[in-house]
Amino acid sequence: MEGQSSTPLSDKGIFQAQQLSAALVAQPTPESLSTIYSSPLLRATQTADILTASSGQNTYRLSDHLQEIHQGVFQGLTWLEAQAQHPQLCRQLLGARQWQPVPKAESPDTARNRAVAWVNQVLCQHQPGESVWAISHAGIMQQLVAVILGCDRTWKISIHHTARFEFWLSQTHWQTLGTDRFNPEYWIVRRFNDYAHLTS
Repeated sequence: MEGQSSTPLSDKGIFQAQQLSAALVAQPTPESLSTIYSSPLLRATQTADILTASSGQNTYRLSDHLQEIHQGVFQGLTWLEAQAQHPQLCRQLLGARQWQPVPKAESPDTARNRAVAWVNQVLCQHQPGESVWAISHAGIMQQLVAVILGCDRTWKISIHHTARFEFWLSQTHWQTLGTDRFNPEYWIVRRFNDYAHLTS
């Protein structure tokens, strides 16, 4: 449970990031790449370094909003270690589906607010026709995907390392409240949890 521990990529992680980079170069999007954003955690910035080296971008922007969800007293522990150090809490978590707070951990509401803030920031700071990349982590990506899809809940998607999610959206219609919100011409899912670059 790494959470916001700033751990580095393993050798396998570096290889997977290189495979992702090659796939992105081979299949560029029609839009011009404007900005790469990254979580400030080391495993994300190492991935960003690999992607910027092949994308033609000179740099990327760090965003605290893209950090993984803080795991509180579990942070940095394996589940077996957590069970040994916090046996009663682990039993409570296994015994009920309801969300139960872990001491010092980030709440789902706080994580959701971070995701909303990042999406709104991107919509305000970028122009139609721009393409934005974000390098983040599975836990907060659950929230980011839900916000972009307009869901009021997350769906426990099993997100693979270096999986690609690609959304095309009409920035000028994002806040539309009428029936045009349901017009699929404005919102397109191009890729969803795609890690074919690791299997080819």
